[in-house]
Amino acid sequence: MVFCAAGIAMPGCAGTTSTGPAVVAITLLPTQVSVALSQSQQFQAIVTGASNKNVTWFAGGVAGGSATAGTISPSGLYTAPSAMPSPPTVTVTASSNADSSATASAVVTLTGGIVIGILPTSVTVSTLAGQAFTATIAGAGASSNAVTWSVNGVIGGNSILGTIASNGAASALYVAPAVPPSPSTVSVTVTSVADPSRSATASVTITCSATNTISPPAATVSLAQTQTFSVSFCSSAGATIAWDVNGIPTGNSTIGTIAPSSANAALYTAPVDLPTPSTVVVHATSGTINASTSVTLVSNITATVSPASATIQVGQRTSFGATLTNTSDTAVSWFVNGATNGNPTVGQICQSGSNPCLAPTGPNSNGVDYLAPATAPAVDPVTVTAVSLADPSKIGTAIVSVTGVSGPLSVSVSPFYAFVPHSTSTLSSRQFFAAVTGSGNTAVTWSVQSAIAGQGCGGAACGSVDTNGVFTSPSVAPSPNAISIVATSEADNTKSASATIAITSGLTIEVILPSSAMAGAIEGFPVSLRGLNFVPGSAGTGSAILLNGVARPTTCSTATTCTIALTPADLQTPATFTLQISNPGAPPLLSNPVPFVILPFDVSEDVLALTSAQPIASNKTITVVEPTTAAVSVSLDVDFDGLLTNATCEVEGTPLTVTRPLSGTQTLSLCIHGNGLDPTMTCAFTGPGTVPGTSPGDIPVTASAIAGLFPNTIELDLQISSTTVPGVRTLFITSLNNDRASATGILEVK
Repeated sequence: MVFCAAGIAMPGCAGTTSTGPAVVAITLLPTQVSVALSQSQQFQAIVTGASNKNVTWFAGGVAGGSATAGTISPSGLYTAPSAMPSPPTVTVTASSNADSSATASAVVTLTGGIVIGILPTSVTVSTLAGQAFTATIAGAGASSNAVTWSVNGVIGGNSILGTIASNGAASALYVAPAVPPSPSTVSVTVTSVADPSRSATASVTITCSATNTISPPAATVSLAQTQTFSVSFCSSAGATIAWDVNGIPTGNSTIGTIAPSSANAALYTAPVDLPTPSTVVVHATSGTINASTSVTLVSNITATVSPASATIQVGQRTSFGATLTNTSDTAVSWFVNGATNGNPTVGQICQSGSNPCLAPTGPNSNGVDYLAPATAPAVDPVTVTAVSLADPSKIGTAIVSVTGVSGPLSVSVSPFYAFVPHSTSTLSSRQFFAAVTGSGNTAVTWSVQSAIAGQGCGGAACGSVDTNGVFTSPSVAPSPNAISIVATSEADNTKSASATIAITSGLTIEVILPSSAMAGAIEGFPVSLRGLNFVPGSAGTGSAILLNGVARPTTCSTATTCTIALTPADLQTPATFTLQISNPGAPPLLSNPVPFVILPFDVSEDVLALTSAQPIASNKTITVVEPTTAAVSVSLDVDFDGLLTNATCEVEGTPLTVTRPLSGTQTLSLCIHGNGLDPTMTCAFTGPGTVPGTSPGDIPVTASAIAGLFPNTIELDLQISSTTVPGVRTLFITSLNNDRASATGILEVK
């Protein structure tokens, strides 16, 4: 059977024409297009040659596309990827569902559409300082705002260029390096992750924040110890630093040495011996940059001499040694009473065992002999001193008593009074020395006891003393606060001496102001005790001063000062009072007792009688009273004088000049001003054969008050006669308590 199909020419089928099978074709619009990232583009596929017009869409060769190439829907809507692929082109293809061999393609060029900015665009940053940067991202297709940060192309930077780290979606913090790089300007770049071809750059100039200083700027270093110094220099990376001491590279053993310990630090080592001056300067230099620091050298050297005391007869020897701690240089120089190696008068220092005596040739660490002089020195005992070579301010001493022909045995203890802190977990001690004379056996036995019989401490409560005279204080001060340390001669146990100790944690009197007075005073005066742990108050509310055990009205202004008043009745006869502080309590606490001495009244005076034949006076003892030890009831002085005329004081220079009358007597009136002056006081002028205060001399004087002039001004009426001896005179003014002031050369008689 033969069928005739329309449109196909077949033999035997009249009226038909054969044209062959239909060709499927696709036309794709558009064929070339640019699309921004994450944006869309509609494509149209026109299918001919088939009744089935459906197509399958491909992007980048993948049906429906992908995240890298972009996606395309069944309707031909292409959506570009969010990140730029490489290369930045994608082929979009339509394939006929009727004939998969029928395809058409279009080329899509992807564009970023991203615009990136950075702020600030130019900035100057100090080393190690921070700078914030902000990125701005705009433009079509900017679906991803992620960015990366870099310095000179190095993501995140590095320690040489500086580092940068994101601290927000579009911000980052740049931290400059410790040293400016070379060159000192770097670029900070922000780059789009979506389109790495899009970036923005800022210029950063790095300056040095260093202050060109050295630390510490000053230091105190003990001998032979070390100190590290560091510098902050604005120098390029890798620059070297040179160190010196007093301008000497690396220093030397005299002033100390210095050696680098790191790139910016060095270790200074102090010398063993203290230089002069004791301050040195350490310099650090790098190129044109330099800094310096001052180093004060100190020592904690201690020096002792042993034995600490000795007693020898004239012409004899005894050995001494010096011990130095906290130093490797143990050399010392020796002195006797301040003389280098002594001398024949005070005794000599000899090389150990040398005979005849050979003085040490210089400082050394060897022991020495002390050779006593042939006769006992005028000042005895003498002091043997060892002075450290490493630090001449550190000395050790020993006391040497030189005896002549043996006399009665006697013992002395020094110091005779001491204030010692109480012992805690750290023992408190004090060295005492005993000297025995009149015996070849100078050994003593030491002991401690209360200084007040029947009161105070006993046994261990008094502390202890070792065989060398080192006293160790108790932990609690006794009451009364007085301990005796006793040295008893081993040659004669009936001979002893003692010193008194007060423990400073207890009630302690340290100073008496004054400590003595003269008997027969007409006016009273205050006596002040100064010390420790008083109770402030008055009228029985605070500490009380006991006079011979009897409380007196007392005022304690502070915890260190209490005062009573002595009356004339207390001072009529020579005596020694005992003063003591009593603090309130049950029983009351008592201080150490102290003496107040009332001396016999003595106004005797000596006269330095100088003549042309004997213009020099010798062998005269002049005693100057120290105000804190002798009571002065009133402060006297003369500060100006003048002639008194018609009740007017004509102040003039000294001396006032008066001419003797040719005959008879004339009265001269003077006005005298000064502290504490009173017409009841005795006034007298020196003169030939006069003793001030005992006779009127050849110028009788009458004192009286002056009304209407300055306070403390008195009138003196002088009787000048033709027989008054010419010359310069001194005025003496004596109070009722025998306090005295003088106005030297106040008057000249012509």
